[in-house]
Amino acid sequence: MKKTVHICMLIACLTLTAGCGNRMWEATKESANDTYDFMFDTSPTTRSYHDKAAIPIIEINHEAADVLYSNVGGYELSKKSPIYVRPFTNKAAPDDDPPFDQVIMEQVADRLVQRGLLITQGEPGPDAFVLPRGVDPELYRHPPQGAIDKLPPRSAVLTGSYVIGDDYVYMTAKITRLDDKAVVSGHNWTIPITDNVRELLPSLKQDKGLEPTVKSKFD
Repeated sequence: MKKTVHICMLIACLTLTAGCGNRMWEATKESANDTYDFMFDTSPTTRSYHDKAAIPIIEINHEAADVLYSNVGGYELSKKSPIYVRPFTNKAAPDDDPPFDQVIMEQVADRLVQRGLLITQGEPGPDAFVLPRGVDPELYRHPPQGAIDKLPPRSAVLTGSYVIGDDYVYMTAKITRLDDKAVVSGHNWTIPITDNVRELLPSLKQDKGLEPTVKSKFD
């Protein structure tokens, strides 16, 4: 009888210990995430690094495009205004042309198309850089309610650039009207540097580890 009691007590102790271990692991993991975000200055972002890194970059870029769209005022561009696009560029290496540049531009532009903007392929013609002839400029500056869509459309261009950090790619984009160079919308966001992002940015090389301190060959 005593042996049975001792066995039951032993099982109860093991179960309690396992439960405590699980709680300690969860607490430690949460603490580690908080420490990582604090050490690498990711806490000010809308999501923690670990949460954001798990999100496909297309979703991050679509959210950015939604902000760009929402910032375009009702009188700055009409629904018929052609918006030309340019691949995004690396500020530190403008001549570099990785797949990342084209992918980001296409994801942002496609989302703007979904929101109803007139994304236009090709190069803008000379007329895109001047106000339409024969129209009073004051009508564009202070259009009556609903009149902007009845006026000849003004052209714009979507451009973007980025800077590569240790853990994030820092993005910026803007929509600029061509005839007066007015920036009608702008937005900044970050993309975590994951393995997928490294594939799009060949300049980011995987960490090769520490160099051996012992000489491995002799001259």
